[in-house]
Amino acid sequence: MESIPWFAWIAIVAIIVWGLVMVVGSITGRSMPSSRSSADQTEIDQLKQRVSELEMQIDRMSR
Repeated sequence: MESIPWFAWIAIVAIIVWGLVMVVGSITGRSMPSSRSSADQTEIDQLKQRVSELEMQIDRMSR
């Protein structure tokens, strides 16, 4: 234990805490950054619909 420097212990503890946070988050069902794809896809679909509607309005105005 004395052969490992103090800053290495900080890194080791940080990695362990990060791992515990990720495990607890996945057990409790909280969303992780990588699991946002379905919400992102919904937002992308809504934005595509809005762009389509705006393009139709521009087409009507240009006639």
